[in-house]
Amino acid sequence: MVETLQGMTSVTQFNDGRRLRSERSRKSMIDAALELIEEGNFAPTAKQISARAGVGIRSFFRQFEDMDQFFAAVDEHTVGSFWESFLHEGDREGELPERLDSILATYAKAFEEHRSLLLATKSLRWSSRVLKANYERYQQISRANKERWLPEISQLPSDERELADAYLSFEMWHRLRDIQGLSCSAAQTVILKALTRLLSP
Repeated sequence: MVETLQGMTSVTQFNDGRRLRSERSRKSMIDAALELIEEGNFAPTAKQISARAGVGIRSFFRQFEDMDQFFAAVDEHTVGSFWESFLHEGDREGELPERLDSILATYAKAFEEHRSLLLATKSLRWSSRVLKANYERYQQISRANKERWLPEISQLPSDERELADAYLSFEMWHRLRDIQGLSCSAAQTVILKALTRLLSP
């Protein structure tokens, strides 16, 4: 009986150790992908991720059946802080000018913080069912958030409502910051003026 219990304990300890090693390996690959993305590699391959994580390519595909499953794991790892920065920051009370200042400051900070991840998602979504669905979901949630924050948007004609959504999009932010070379404060000022003209009575 004692030998049986000892044997069961050994098997349990072995399985627990293997599970912990597997979890560490999984996390190291997710961390490696995020590091590569932050360094500007917006489409890291499984080989590049494995090399950065210090594991073999076979280990990668033992953990993840394909890149879509890997992207889903990265999303699960990052989604909490991503949505926290957009949905639970900023002051949503007050007159229109105060709310405009608040939403712009919040979105600017979130866009800057998650810039690399958003660019990677945009770069890879054409080839990934998971990333395409994630980006569409982000657009829907973000739009609803904007219209709760600025209910004046909902009162606009449909074409101007689309314009308001575009002004507060990552695509607009990316163009102003990275393509046109504006500073963060200058980009906020441009968008603020455009939204103020659009929403003011």
